[in-house]
Amino acid sequence: MQYKKQDISDRILEAGRKEYAKKGYRGANISVIASEAGVPVGNLYRYYDGKMGLLTAIVRPAYIQVPKMMNDLFETQSDDAHGNAKRIIEKLLEVYDKYGADLLILADKCATTRYEDFFDKLVEKCDSLLLKRLFENPDEDDLFFCRTISHTFINAVFDVLRRGGERESIKTMLERVVVFCFGDISGRVHGGSND
Repeated sequence: MQYKKQDISDRILEAGRKEYAKKGYRGANISVIASEAGVPVGNLYRYYDGKMGLLTAIVRPAYIQVPKMMNDLFETQSDDAHGNAKRIIEKLLEVYDKYGADLLILADKCATTRYEDFFDKLVEKCDSLLLKRLFENPDEDDLFFCRTISHTFINAVFDVLRRGGERESIKTMLERVVVFCFGDISGRVHGGSND
């Protein structure tokens, strides 16, 4: 009986991350990944079902968990704008700490795979949550407004993550994005200043 070893699996995952981050799913080469991991190609297939199986092992946790985290975050929103902004920043950093490179692979390197809709799913989730928070009976203009803000926010977050840098610098940039997109949003949308 052959046993799978965790250290070999981890090396394959890390080599896969590097290859997918550099070349994307379509350009990635399973032989290069196996070589980087220090295993024969045939051995790699004992651990993962080819390129798609390896990609799934790398990105699926983030693909599932990030929208759930967004939902949880918006469910805990209150009338305290500063507290809301702080929770958004904390959650974004938590996601970054947990999924860093995997998020960027999902957002930028999964064309032609079942994961290529990740960015759009995040925009839709943000849009839906924003609509629910801001409007009781949204009209077409409200729908367009929320979609635009959501797209701007998600795109800006990924731009910050792509830029990289020290964690404190990322945190500062994310704070600026959150304040820009959501600071006093209810007041700006409805002419008051409740959020």
